[in-house]
Amino acid sequence: MFLLIALGAVLQLTIAQEAVVQCQYAQRVCECPPSYQTCYFQLDIDNAVAFTSYQLVLDETQRLVRVQDTTNVAQFQFGSKGNLVRTFGLKSNCSTATEGFVALNCTEPITLNLNRNYYPNGLVTVNGLIPGPTLLVTVGQTLVIDVVNKMTSSITTVHWHGIPQRGTPWMDGVPGVTQCPITPGSTYRYIFKAIPAGTFWYHSHVVQQRVQGEYGALIVRELSSVWVAAKAALAAAVGIPDMSIADSPEVHTLLLSDFEGSGLINGRGLYKGQASSYSRLTTINVQQRIGGAMYYRFRLIGAQGGPMFRFSIEDHKMVVIGTDGFLTEAQIGVDFIFIHAGERYDFLLQPVSPLQAQTKKDYLILAEPIPASRYSNAQGVLRYGEGAPLSTEYASIVGSPSRNCTRESRCTALNCPFRAYNSSKNIVCIPVTQLRLLFDTSSGDLPTGPVTDEIFFNFAANGRWGKTPAVNGRNFVFPIGSLLTQPNTTQLKRCPLGAINCSGAGECVCMYTYNLNGAYKPAQLVLSALDVRGMEHPIHMHGHSFQVLGIYYGQYSGEKLAQANTDITCGNTASCTAPRWSVGAPPVTISSKTIRKDTVVVPAGGYAIIRFLVNNPGWYLMHCHIESDLEGGMAVVFNELNFLQPPPPASLAQIKCGSPGLVTVQEVFGSPDQSVQSQEVAAVVDEQEPFGGPSQSIFDKTVYEEEVSQEAFAGPDQSAFDKNVYEEEVSQE
Repeated sequence: MFLLIALGAVLQLTIAQEAVVQCQYAQRVCECPPSYQTCYFQLDIDNAVAFTSYQLVLDETQRLVRVQDTTNVAQFQFGSKGNLVRTFGLKSNCSTATEGFVALNCTEPITLNLNRNYYPNGLVTVNGLIPGPTLLVTVGQTLVIDVVNKMTSSITTVHWHGIPQRGTPWMDGVPGVTQCPITPGSTYRYIFKAIPAGTFWYHSHVVQQRVQGEYGALIVRELSSVWVAAKAALAAAVGIPDMSIADSPEVHTLLLSDFEGSGLINGRGLYKGQASSYSRLTTINVQQRIGGAMYYRFRLIGAQGGPMFRFSIEDHKMVVIGTDGFLTEAQIGVDFIFIHAGERYDFLLQPVSPLQAQTKKDYLILAEPIPASRYSNAQGVLRYGEGAPLSTEYASIVGSPSRNCTRESRCTALNCPFRAYNSSKNIVCIPVTQLRLLFDTSSGDLPTGPVTDEIFFNFAANGRWGKTPAVNGRNFVFPIGSLLTQPNTTQLKRCPLGAINCSGAGECVCMYTYNLNGAYKPAQLVLSALDVRGMEHPIHMHGHSFQVLGIYYGQYSGEKLAQANTDITCGNTASCTAPRWSVGAPPVTISSKTIRKDTVVVPAGGYAIIRFLVNNPGWYLMHCHIESDLEGGMAVVFNELNFLQPPPPASLAQIKCGSPGLVTVQEVFGSPDQSVQSQEVAAVVDEQEPFGGPSQSIFDKTVYEEEVSQEAFAGPDQSAFDKNVYEEEVSQE
């Protein structure tokens, strides 16, 4: 069934079990009720200017739009007391809105400033917000998300970071790989299952749009029985009643990002070099419960484009309970979490005593960038009680002393990008491989047995001219056509494989692809960062999560790399086009408890060994999630099980990729009887189409759902988590 959603309008559906989620302009949380099987959202991607208020009006189609003419736009800057002062558009309808933008139907200015003169720099918003609205859904629901490109001259896409897209590879959101880009004025309909449960996020996969603001949280709630059992296990480990654990992702989700050298939390922060009063900080509210402490589940998302952050909350310890969508056994007493671009960590906030909360209600939320010299801290406020501090109060909060780590009371840091801190800092590093899954990986999804492929990939600045971001010396170039939906239109040359000379100007500037053909067999990747810059790299794999079997480090002087690990050799090629073991592989083990992730930090001068099952036909990108590295070509694409890849939906296969704005609706879809409901829709897919019919062999809808339920739950010995209970609960809902 085709459906075009009018923003701000309530659409009545006659089909049961379907929900149109109203995601109004500037609505920060959009939630689909757990009882529904299908959830419809609309996300409008648009340009905006910082420190600018736009008037909202309803046009003839009842769609909320921003009026951007000079009579309906007002620009502001911070005044001497941190208040907003008009600088332009004094006769605008929004010019008197400094005390209440909503009352005049005007948008609140996004207070991201580029320099001390408050230059109104350009941004990219999702439904008028940075970050975009948090989407709350329940595991197993079908999501139908219309992404509308309202920008004037830029293409875009949306990637659903961490969702494996099993059976729907065309919905992964990578231009040139899984889809044609969304041209200005067009709409692309993403349809996929919200599987697995966990903390995920969405973001643009086009150049700098992510760091400019096109990103947001995607929270997939566990089934109620799963979360009840998880709370019981976690509470027992911490030594608290399970009723003391609260999960409110609409409030306690933190997205870390950076903009022009400044760290941000949920789109707000301090611009380096400016007074704290000239800013807006995110405030997160918690409560002290009478009769016992409340442990709040927080979801921390690394949405930054550049630095790794060291995250902490003043005077608080954390209990880490998950990473990248997988619940883990409780890691108690964590002071710092190192989090890089693309990673996610769930933790329980260990509250301060009621007496301390009464005497001090505001605490600094701090994310310190690594390296600190290039970026400023991301800062926010944790408040016990209601409300938020005034900007004039920030100085006393952000000036709080750092955590006191002593020999008698050492601090702990999870996911350090190096082997250990200098002993004088009294901080103990806990590698991410020490985390253990709370629920076992099912035997059918565990990559044990003989490894059919062991593949080496080195991520380093040794590409073109010996200094550009590359994988195995090759600078990846995105094709113009879509490898998955328009394979015959792709004309770029593919990278040569093996040991070659990549020191020239263009030999290895190409489309780097690798075939995975061992159906349902384990593949093992050795990811190294033998980089002359001495940088760690957050490596994200689309289409899969993977077991992290080991992380191996170089030699360090304090926290800085002194010498790279010698387990891997690049041979005689400076660009390391064919890395391999120097002597032999270190011993590794795997179990049903081995930690699973979709983004892993490969330490500078070191390497990581990961393993996964080759079981998801499609084309999937693997890349460094540092924005500049991806733009420079630090990526490779897997052509997975090409002989089993289902054909794309007809409406997607017919799209012609090309220059933005040159393809018309009529050219793409033909006559109106071809199920096109609006001239704005350039790529709308029927919700039944991605799951196909009986002709799609192992990837039809029935088998897909059966495989996913087996993947998400470990087997009949796990009582509440086995397949039968899952299917029974879904049918009841």
